[in-house]
Amino acid sequence: MAPAADRLRMLELALDATPGMRIEPIELERSGPSYTIDTLHLLAARHPERRFALVLGLDAFRELHTWHRFTELPAACDLVVTSRPPEAVEAGPDALAHATDSIAVREAFRYVPDIRSFRHSSGNRLEFVPVTAIDISASAIRAAVAAGRSIRFLTPEPVVAYIRARGLYGPAETA
Repeated sequence: MAPAADRLRMLELALDATPGMRIEPIELERSGPSYTIDTLHLLAARHPERRFALVLGLDAFRELHTWHRFTELPAACDLVVTSRPPEAVEAGPDALAHATDSIAVREAFRYVPDIRSFRHSSGNRLEFVPVTAIDISASAIRAAVAAGRSIRFLTPEPVVAYIRARGLYGPAETA
């Protein structure tokens, strides 16, 4: 892993040309383990006027029942589950049954036909959003750099240059 300051700088470089996006460094401002539920509570306290959604891939959703205080997540934000290679999500009333074996997760939601998504007792939603998945991940990018392979076209050019200049993730000469 790169130091937090480098990860933040790469994110700044990646989002530099993206209007409407901003970085919330809340997880870098505290010490200790970073749990999603704690981050959501801090974000809600910092921005009480905002509604939050946690977007996660199907692979992460399948492991949701293993997350720290996972039963609190649906009340803290909407959940949006997207395709993640090699699997695609499907929308509709059977989506939840196909997405997880966790009874605790399945029982936390009910399908509401009028909104074509699932609802938690808090009123927050669980939506399955099929997307055209691109098989690019941070892990794969780090592995490519470590193996001396190019990451051109996998991440914005300013990030590639930063990785190369800082010598992050291994032999960056070919980044």
